[in-house]
Amino acid sequence: MNREENNTKLERLLLMTDHPERFTDEELNQLLADEEMLAYYELMVTAEEAFSRKRRSHRKQLRIAAVFAGLLLASTLSFAAYHVLTRGERMSQRTVEPVEKVQKASGNHLSDSLSQTGTQQEAPTESVHKIFENTELEQMLGEMAIYYKVRVRYENDEVRHLRLYYEWDSTTPLTDIVSTLDQFEHVSLTLDEETITVR
Repeated sequence: MNREENNTKLERLLLMTDHPERFTDEELNQLLADEEMLAYYELMVTAEEAFSRKRRSHRKQLRIAAVFAGLLLASTLSFAAYHVLTRGERMSQRTVEPVEKVQKASGNHLSDSLSQTGTQQEAPTESVHKIFENTELEQMLGEMAIYYKVRVRYENDEVRHLRLYYEWDSTTPLTDIVSTLDQFEHVSLTLDEETITVR
């Protein structure tokens, strides 16, 4: 059998394995009667079985990896939720709501975080890390004002009830915090000496 004839038979064998519906059983048996073509066919079947096993093994590995990743994510979220809740409970036990007064000045309503008598509440001495989630600006700034021993003055009463998400770390300088909060829409904050002015 010459090389060209062998290649033609091999092409026909490949076509038969890809599209068996195009050939009769007699044509397939006639082709496989050739020992060389039978050896090629057996080699192709063995290779296909090996690839199939490898694909199944790979799918199984992917499933195991996905389950492991899911468990890891669930445990991480559980740990984070527990950590946030316990930290929030500790923070709520330490925080004291500021007493506010309202006064009129040049037609605008102004208020600050000091009481009527002018005494300021005691500020915590240790550092604080708190996440304000959907918290009114007035409550958030009130807690910060106590810590940094500053006043908060509102020139716009509507912004008091603006709800924000903010992660506060008391080791951050107050000027940086005011600068960051000033970036939010619908509110403007400035720091002048010991007073945060909110417009």
